[in-house]
Amino acid sequence: MSQEIEKRIYCPAGHSSADFAYSDYQNSIYSDKRCSLCTKERFIHEFKTWSSGNANIDKVLQESQINNIYENLQWIPYDDFQKIEHIADGGNTSVYSAELEKGTKWYCDFIEQDWKYYSISCKVALKEIKDSRYDIVEFLKVINPEVKYFGISKNPSTQNYIIVRMLFDDNLHNFLTENFWNLDFGIEIDSSSCKLENNLILNTNDKNNETYGSLPYIPPEVLRGNEFTRKGDIYSFGGIMYEIVTAQRPFADQAHDTYLMIDICNGVRPKVPDFMLNWIPEWYLDLMYRCWSDDPSKRPTAAELIDLFWDASDKTVDNNVTRQLKIADENQRNISKSQKQELFDLFSHSSKLHPQSCYIGRYIHTLHEFRDLLEEIKSGKSSDPNLLIKSYESTTSSVNPHDIDRETEIQMNDVQPLIRNNEYLCQNSEKLNCQVHSKRMKKRRK
Repeated sequence: MSQEIEKRIYCPAGHSSADFAYSDYQNSIYSDKRCSLCTKERFIHEFKTWSSGNANIDKVLQESQINNIYENLQWIPYDDFQKIEHIADGGNTSVYSAELEKGTKWYCDFIEQDWKYYSISCKVALKEIKDSRYDIVEFLKVINPEVKYFGISKNPSTQNYIIVRMLFDDNLHNFLTENFWNLDFGIEIDSSSCKLENNLILNTNDKNNETYGSLPYIPPEVLRGNEFTRKGDIYSFGGIMYEIVTAQRPFADQAHDTYLMIDICNGVRPKVPDFMLNWIPEWYLDLMYRCWSDDPSKRPTAAELIDLFWDASDKTVDNNVTRQLKIADENQRNISKSQKQELFDLFSHSSKLHPQSCYIGRYIHTLHEFRDLLEEIKSGKSSDPNLLIKSYESTTSSVNPHDIDRETEIQMNDVQPLIRNNEYLCQNSEKLNCQVHSKRMKKRRK
């Protein structure tokens, strides 16, 4: 017992390294004048010095600071942002880039009794929420800890709240298009987090007349007006799998209107070009189409996805999955010049989106709302409210659901993903945040 006491370290405030700073985290005291309990107490002491103007938001931020010293969320004064530049407007959000001049609070120096900061002059994404139905509190509860969120701010001019997070310099679609021939086929999944990130969390009833998101990623049951569930996130993940292996956005050549909704509900799914089939392992295609199943109960679970992708990434294992991967890689390396030209033509075509496609979040009227008007819409007697107006065209060509968010915040160390900026998934449900990333991204980092 005496030996244990001798090993204990104390800070000037009397905190011991044997104390617990958090329920599952023992107090850490370092030579650079860091003490977890001192930092926690300093956060608590400063609760009275700031407010977001919303008691529920304050509570979530405060709880994050009390419960996690390193992944906490902070209130960030708008004046702390420099070099603010507009990136894009979505249906209900505006996204900006900025520099976080002072950084965010890291730890309290127990000698100087003052904050030390990190991420000083870091580039961040500012996502300004223009929709009063956006449930920021619920969003903060389900965000993915693997993608860095710094906290919340407010635009003093508009009084809109701002979500502050890491800025991604590129989106998944552009990366795949530019680097397709330099990539290995192989996927890993980060099992430390398993949840696809939402672009918008709405307060809605179980049966919905409208939903929010990017139509190609919304599951058929939600398009019919049903509640969004974790199985719906698995469907959305199928769209990410499709883009990873084809470098094409799903349904890029079609109008994202009620007719496409009807097709999706009738089982239509994005088509993989025939000449690509030899480059894609059969298990991968089967899994992608399982994710797209019209019956949510037939879709794989997050645990299944994690297990399968881990198996596929283990080069020491010799099984059917790894053998198919080797064959697919070999087939891709041995393609003919004509096939490469065909793919080049495909990329060129896919970069020209249909003028009435939309890969940013927007409100979509469900088939449940149209149950009495569907025939009139199909006959042309009534206009289609899901058909994009001209003002959307400039936006759809420059922004897609993978800038952001994500999500994407699925990136490819998150194929949150990059989903989203990762702005694309919709709805108020418990989110699956299934972070997938491909070995393809590793080559980019090297």
